[in-house]
Amino acid sequence: MYLKTTLILIFNCLIINESLAKDAALESCDTALRNRQYAQAIQMAEKHANQAEFWLCKGRAQSGLAQNAAAQQSFKQAISLKPEGLDLISAHMLLGNAQLEAKVHEAAIDSYQQALKFSEQQNMRRYTRIAHNLIGEAYFDLGQYAQALNAFENGEKLAMNDDERADSHIHEAMAYQQLQQADKAIEYQLKGVMMLRKSGTPDQYAEASLTLGKLFAEKKDYASADKTYQRLMEYAHDNGGDFYEAKTSIYWAESKRAQGDTSGAQQLMQQAETMAARLKDAELDALLLKAK
Repeated sequence: MYLKTTLILIFNCLIINESLAKDAALESCDTALRNRQYAQAIQMAEKHANQAEFWLCKGRAQSGLAQNAAAQQSFKQAISLKPEGLDLISAHMLLGNAQLEAKVHEAAIDSYQQALKFSEQQNMRRYTRIAHNLIGEAYFDLGQYAQALNAFENGEKLAMNDDERADSHIHEAMAYQQLQQADKAIEYQLKGVMMLRKSGTPDQYAEASLTLGKLFAEKKDYASADKTYQRLMEYAHDNGGDFYEAKTSIYWAESKRAQGDTSGAQQLMQQAETMAARLKDAELDALLLKAK
């Protein structure tokens, strides 16, 4: 799931950027993580086995190497050393992420609930919001969409800026879609798109817009789908986003085929194929192959 991956990446970046009072060795371990030098990070961490922060660094490195079971054990070891503050919250969140990846959903939810409790106790609003969203992700992955929506709504109440509100709205739209409430899904996705246009990254805005266009098309509101894809196409073109110009063409072609506009669909696919041949991007190639 695109949003889940994004949320976890954002959380991991926050841990690296906001950890307090790092010593030189821990800074080196985090630097190795940022550079994806996972084996090196593990070696550094193992020299400081009595400190929770290094077990967190080791666990993140093990996650980077797809060593899920080992990562879970490292995060549990960090918790056993009774860290405080952000390290304690991070340990539970990271353990939850590893458990969710392993599809141990109930354990993941319990870990996220612990992170939520400690975030609330320490009045850490940002991490309280993230904990609610992670709980929502776990329920969503379980197919329990009403519970997921409730968690996402709790997170939205704590959003402090347009970026965070957009993130909440897009999560809520995702849940509404699965609950087969198409109008609500479109409403919240549109809110998210409008906020991301002002304050998000180009990639965030583009991905959210593609989803919005797809939601319109699924509701057979093809006029709105066309407008959404046209607006995104112009945005990508004006901002040098060749990848998203090609990706929009593929999505738009699917909508055109559903409308019975075979000629329009073919033209868009030809445009996408031309750009994909130049970009040589694996994701575009896969989308083209699927579209055929």
